[in-house]
Amino acid sequence: MSVSYDGTWQKRGHTSNLGLEIIIDILSGLVLDFEVLSKYCHNCVVAGRDMGVDWAEFHIWQKGHTDECDKNFDGTSGAMEMHAALIMWRRSISDCQMRFVSMLSDGDSKTFQFLSDNKIYGSDIKMEKEECLNHIAKRLGTSLRNKVKEWKVKKVTLGGRKQGSLTDKNITKLQNYYRKAINIMSLIPIK
Repeated sequence: MSVSYDGTWQKRGHTSNLGLEIIIDILSGLVLDFEVLSKYCHNCVVAGRDMGVDWAEFHIWQKGHTDECDKNFDGTSGAMEMHAALIMWRRSISDCQMRFVSMLSDGDSKTFQFLSDNKIYGSDIKMEKEECLNHIAKRLGTSLRNKVKEWKVKKVTLGGRKQGSLTDKNITKLQNYYRKAINIMSLIPIK
């Protein structure tokens, strides 16, 4: 089954305490699975402050609190996406009776590589990675804009008022042409 996989965080960057990862069926658009990972539990923080984290009382309370604790992840915020994917891919057969063998993602190859290395469905079933066209076009635009800035520092003008200059408007046009060219080419049968 072909699925789209992506995540979002409570705040941007790699310092968020909460992460939400989602698997969506490409054909129907239905959410097939999701996982919320948290590096923070408010009750644990309050209890640790009130009792002291080094006291035996706190450790006894913490053992009783385990089932209700919001904290379910200890790694870095950047690793949340990979570990949530591993959790969901492992339970895909038991919970959904499906194998997610084709993954459409935002170009972040860490998650795909992590899943491939873990051989979720065994060594005989290979996963495929598909790139999101919009993310590729976005990276194209970002790269071109960065090149314009890079050359501007070297006193070479790529962007300007001349015909064919790499202005912001022209870069956006190139992104759109790229999207259209890919879409048109996918409609033409390969001979």
